[in-house]
Amino acid sequence: MQSSLIFCLSMAALVAISVSRPTATEDRMRIMARTTISRIKKIKDEHFQMSPEIDFGPDIDTPIDGLTSIFVHVSYLQLRLRVPPAQYLQQVQVDLEALLSTLEGLAISQGCPLPNPDTAVHKDETSFPVTSNYLYLLELQRYLEKLCLNMDKLKWCKDTDVAETFVF
Repeated sequence: MQSSLIFCLSMAALVAISVSRPTATEDRMRIMARTTISRIKKIKDEHFQMSPEIDFGPDIDTPIDGLTSIFVHVSYLQLRLRVPPAQYLQQVQVDLEALLSTLEGLAISQGCPLPNPDTAVHKDETSFPVTSNYLYLLELQRYLEKLCLNMDKLKWCKDTDVAETFVF
């Protein structure tokens, strides 16, 4: 009798943990994204003296199609932000590593396909590193803001051909 009661209680605890996990993961990811957004804003204010009137072209609106697409795009942006001079981007890199680690764990637990390892940054992308870093920071900020509004996309995978994700 006592062993069946312990078994029932342990099963109830496991069910409660598994049911609450997505919410805890979503909250953790939202906090990580918002923290990174605030760091990006501070970096832009301290290290970039860009006039608000400068037009950098059309905003890239990368869709948030599901967990795989989120992982792929954040990985892409992280790779692009490794272009020197990037010493002031070190904390953003650490934040993105934590976010990607959480995304990867969630993707693996849901059986989502993940992309191949990072590709090298092309030489032509390093011609104007300060401008490049600024543009990718802007894109990362917009993407993370959109991610905070679309946390429900973390609950499913997008059928994508991840092998073609990093083809340039």
